[in-house]
Amino acid sequence: MLDFMRRKAKSAYIQAAIIIIILVFIFWGVGTNQNDGPNAIATVNGQSITYQQYRQKYDQTLARYRDQLGGNLPAGLLEGLGIKQQVLNNLIQEKLMQQGAATAGLLVSNEEVQKAILEMESFRENGMFSNDRYTKLLASSSLTKAKFETGIRNDMLNEKTVSAITRFARIPDSELKDRFSDDNDQIKLEYATFNSADFKSKITPTPEELADFFTKNGDSYKTAPRVKLKFLSYRHDQAAAAIQFSEEEIEQFYQLNIDRFSSAEQRHARHILIKTEALDSEEQKTAKREKLAAILAQAKTGKDFATLAKEHSEGPSGPSGGDLGFFGRGQMVQAFDSAVFAMQEGEISNIVETQFGFHLIKLEQIKPAKVQSINEVRAQIIAELKTQKGKNITFQLANQAYEGIIMAGSLEKYAIESTTTIHETDFFAKAAPPKELVGETALLNTAFTLKKGELSSLLEGKDGYAILYVTETKEPVIPPLEEVKTAVEKDFIADRAKTMAKEAADKLLSEAKTASAFAEATTRAGAKLNTTPFYSRSNQTASGLPAAIADQGLNLTGANPYPAEAATVGTNFYVIHFAESLTADETDFAAQKETIAQNLKQEQQIKIMEAWLGYLRDKADITVNQNLLQ
Repeated sequence: MLDFMRRKAKSAYIQAAIIIIILVFIFWGVGTNQNDGPNAIATVNGQSITYQQYRQKYDQTLARYRDQLGGNLPAGLLEGLGIKQQVLNNLIQEKLMQQGAATAGLLVSNEEVQKAILEMESFRENGMFSNDRYTKLLASSSLTKAKFETGIRNDMLNEKTVSAITRFARIPDSELKDRFSDDNDQIKLEYATFNSADFKSKITPTPEELADFFTKNGDSYKTAPRVKLKFLSYRHDQAAAAIQFSEEEIEQFYQLNIDRFSSAEQRHARHILIKTEALDSEEQKTAKREKLAAILAQAKTGKDFATLAKEHSEGPSGPSGGDLGFFGRGQMVQAFDSAVFAMQEGEISNIVETQFGFHLIKLEQIKPAKVQSINEVRAQIIAELKTQKGKNITFQLANQAYEGIIMAGSLEKYAIESTTTIHETDFFAKAAPPKELVGETALLNTAFTLKKGELSSLLEGKDGYAILYVTETKEPVIPPLEEVKTAVEKDFIADRAKTMAKEAADKLLSEAKTASAFAEATTRAGAKLNTTPFYSRSNQTASGLPAAIADQGLNLTGANPYPAEAATVGTNFYVIHFAESLTADETDFAAQKETIAQNLKQEQQIKIMEAWLGYLRDKADITVNQNLLQ
């Protein structure tokens, strides 16, 4: 979460630039197996990157992938993406950037770091920085203020470095015109589509063809591994159902958790803020204080405070009349907090100064502290006690059962001696478990690692505990053709239809290139001739074609009207032909010039950064401890 907050503090361009540079950096090589200590996963010009730093970044990266993928990481994903190497390369790049910045004399002051943190929305409550929220959020992420602020400083230094290195980017007017034409010149295409599905009705496979196809693709029809289980199940809700609690237990829980059933005093206030900046002169501050003093005079004479806030407040709550809602002690910065909790209802404060500027405060209402009675929270207490004790009892019962099985020598003997119910399953695949195990990912994963006759350890599931015993297993096998004939025939037809569609597309393209006009060749091929409207690179969706096909079409010209080969999207094959072009309207250039210039400048800035980082990398001494990377 806090990594996200830091990233939100940076400009969109800087984020885009660094992301692209990181992708380039992934492919740079480094030396291996030399470091300045057992805890250094890499060194960059003698400066260490510790394993702890690497592990923290790695865990943050995994968390982001899990969030993006709904909490699950598919098997093989991390290896396929090379996440470990990506994370390390990113850390090496950060170190190179920091060293390059130091060489260039770039620094980030304490005041700059403080200002950045004070402006982060994540740490604000009611439009103002809350030190209490700041402290709690850092604690929830196991971060000290020093560590977080170092991260902010590094992020800001990266941004400052990118800005300094790329400030020389310049775009000549000729490039602007070229980009304008490239984005806005329009093209019209003729095209024919060959859909594999249209060829399926023409295919009737022979037994020999199916047999040959099955022989070549047999692994695709292997059965999934299957297991047959006996297991004991101990659920929290079953253990908790019959539990009764005495009044003494309920009273004890209530007293131990009285803070949870108490609400501290809350105060409802409005404020008018005149902002100050860290670099304001004394004269500027005096002028702002005098401005607020004049507003205070109006409030004292009876002018509506909310109206004054709407007219003058520079804080985010200004449009709502300066309304900050209810808040408790300690939720606002110290000076503001002290003023509010020293006021009476309806009172308007004198001028209060904070790091945000000068404030006038009006206290609207005081909501006294309240403690809910034990009767008001009795049901909640009983439910929580049942949950707590139910989990403990469930574990005790399950653990006793596991020890009993070990002592008895087998699950069956223990069940007979203890009259415990054993649940049994038929053979099942992991993707289609019996209803008792649906959603029990941890239990299923274990079940499919056990061998026949093997007992699991005591396993924790989502609703309790279980002990599994594998009675039978079935390994994946290629079944006889007759058992999967329907699927094989369907796959054969789909494969052959795709081949036929491609052959038809290739034939049309060849004939159109060598023999005749595209329309005539399309008619002879029995295909439908389609025509796109005019479209441009900046508006490819207007073509009505898949993005890859529309993009390919933009490369065609009157002198080169056909692509090298038919294009494929899914099971469809496209043959396209240049029909007509339309030059962009020059009168639109002036309106787009600034945007085009910004885009080209960003592209050039990225190239400059890539070149600079390449220079740093080429002269750097970088070593990696591959043993720690495993």
